[in-house]
Amino acid sequence: MTIIEKMDIMLSRRHIRRVDFAEKIGVTYRAFAYYMSGTRKPRKSILEKIAKELDVSVDFLTDDTQEIRLTSEEALIRNLAARGAETGDAVKFLAKSHGLFAGNSLTDEDKESLMRCLSEIYEDSRNGK
Repeated sequence: MTIIEKMDIMLSRRHIRRVDFAEKIGVTYRAFAYYMSGTRKPRKSILEKIAKELDVSVDFLTDDTQEIRLTSEEALIRNLAARGAETGDAVKFLAKSHGLFAGNSLTDEDKESLMRCLSEIYEDSRNGK
């Protein structure tokens, strides 16, 4: 996994906007955008600041053989994007699902019913219905 992929995942998990992170590490947004696009590589001093802010080592960031374990959602979105599929609907669906399950508006029984409905929809789609 590349440094760009690792930084992207870690920023996303922390809900940190790139522009805010750039400011935190003391670079312009444009410079950070170059790092994230692979156009430029950050200097050692900037790498150290990035690692410190993300609470990882520079070695972890720069070693492409080291991976970040992806959540099921992250893996789904990455797989869709890798195939060139539209990810917007999946992202929206997952966000709404989080709201339904994490919120207090559904009882445990409602949540179980919702899961049964989703399972039926999934099975129907697999059977061509």
